[in-house]
Amino acid sequence: MKTKNLKRRIVVGDVHGELGSLKEILIHAKLIDQEENWAGECSVLIQTDDVIDRGPDSWGCIEFLQKIQEQAQDAGGQVVRLCGNHEVMLMEDSSNRYVNFKKPEKLASLIKEEISLGKIQASYTDGERLYTHAGLRSEIRAALEKEIGAERVDLKRLSDHINKVFRDAVKKKDFETHAIFHVDLKRGGSHEVGGIFWGDYSLICDSLMAYNIPQIFGHTPTRKKGVMHSHSFKLIDIDAGMHDGYGGNILYLEIGKSGNILQHHKDGDVWIETVLGPEKEKR
Repeated sequence: MKTKNLKRRIVVGDVHGELGSLKEILIHAKLIDQEENWAGECSVLIQTDDVIDRGPDSWGCIEFLQKIQEQAQDAGGQVVRLCGNHEVMLMEDSSNRYVNFKKPEKLASLIKEEISLGKIQASYTDGERLYTHAGLRSEIRAALEKEIGAERVDLKRLSDHINKVFRDAVKKKDFETHAIFHVDLKRGGSHEVGGIFWGDYSLICDSLMAYNIPQIFGHTPTRKKGVMHSHSFKLIDIDAGMHDGYGGNILYLEIGKSGNILQHHKDGDVWIETVLGPEKEKR
């Protein structure tokens, strides 16, 4: 089911403490102005998370997203902040090995509070696609539909249920029991199928019927100036690797009101726009 009157959507992948690159993307996308305040009017920013760790300014990234989330809401827009596996690890154990910033316990508490308030979510849908951190495998979807008590539920109902499961788990500090938290073998876990925080793109693109739900997610760095995609762009991995350790690739997707998808990436000092489809890229 398609949603009428869709707004312009900007989708940004894993940030990993790279505040400067995040701001550069949002300025180019005309979502913030030169004073770094929201300028996107009724546009929607969807950030697939892993905001923290690795890069130099995890706290700065969190605080900046908090600011523009409030500003966007006041302007009739929206900033969707999803939760990634690095935020889950921080909430599990604030001394985890990836932490490279001060006061991790305080940040863990802040993230939990924002989850309880609905400011950080596990899932989002615009009526056309499902957005999570690492993608929804068909086996996990079947388990969720069984919990709901229906098959082939619409995207909003599915997304709402995922978020309820997520909030309940965070409240209980139980990041193991439910399948959405499962870590697959490829990522060093003990489960055959990974959940929405840990799944690997190489596995979800071959997952049985996962592409029946069009999805955009991050988590698996492409390490190049472009997204990975399969099944006629029904599955798109947007994590190009913003952190220098993954290539320092600056990239985002723009989904227009008509549903057309444009990829914007920076090559040196030049931004290149690519239509995700048969058309040729243009400068």
